[in-house]
Amino acid sequence: MTFAFEFSNVQFRYDGLSDCALCGLTVAIPPGEKIAVLGRNGSGKSTFFLHCNGLLRPQYGEIRFGGKPLSYARADLRQLRRRVGIVFQNPDDQLFSASVGQDISFGPLNLGFSSAETEERVRQAAELCGVTHLLDRPTHALSGGEKARVAMAGVLAMEPSVLLADELLSAIDPWARLDIFDILQTLYDRGTTILLATHDLSVVRYWATYVIVLQKGKIAFSGTPAQLLQNSSVLEATELSKIWWNVDMTVEE
Repeated sequence: MTFAFEFSNVQFRYDGLSDCALCGLTVAIPPGEKIAVLGRNGSGKSTFFLHCNGLLRPQYGEIRFGGKPLSYARADLRQLRRRVGIVFQNPDDQLFSASVGQDISFGPLNLGFSSAETEERVRQAAELCGVTHLLDRPTHALSGGEKARVAMAGVLAMEPSVLLADELLSAIDPWARLDIFDILQTLYDRGTTILLATHDLSVVRYWATYVIVLQKGKIAFSGTPAQLLQNSSVLEATELSKIWWNVDMTVEE
């Protein structure tokens, strides 16, 4: 199998901080899965995502994408970010153009696509995310759920093979969450690898096909939801057992 990503002993520390954000993180990410990424705040989830997208570079260790080491040359990073899209926790960090249509078109235009191809990509992404009727609306006039879908459309317009969604569900209502899961399911059916950072354990039980648990910048677990739910030592060591009391623990392989 050629993994989507392979992290080998990756270490990273932010300037001015004594503790490492990633502390010898090693994991292989299978392609074509719906992957829930769990961990307490500060466990390294966002830093992990930023390394997948090339926005951060390891200070030690190696990252491979599609079996090849990541290159940090400018042209190679542009291609990486075309194939690996990231949606941030706060859509306001991602929406900066005057209108929804302009915002969704920014990525394809920045990658050098023609106006005609960009227009088609915007149309397809907007249709997938259910925001076609919002294309002329100012981005500041959107609801929280609309902002999340527009931010996702801006990433999907680049047609990535891997989608990273960092706590995307945390600030939207249950109805907007259903919209997001519908979009993610469509992408999964098309073969997209999806990594969703979340604190919602029902996402593991009912949505994910694979799970990664981070703890203090390291991988505490990677495997199927059933394997995690049946691993009492991992659940206790990561303290997931303390917050999993209300989730059905019976998962079929």
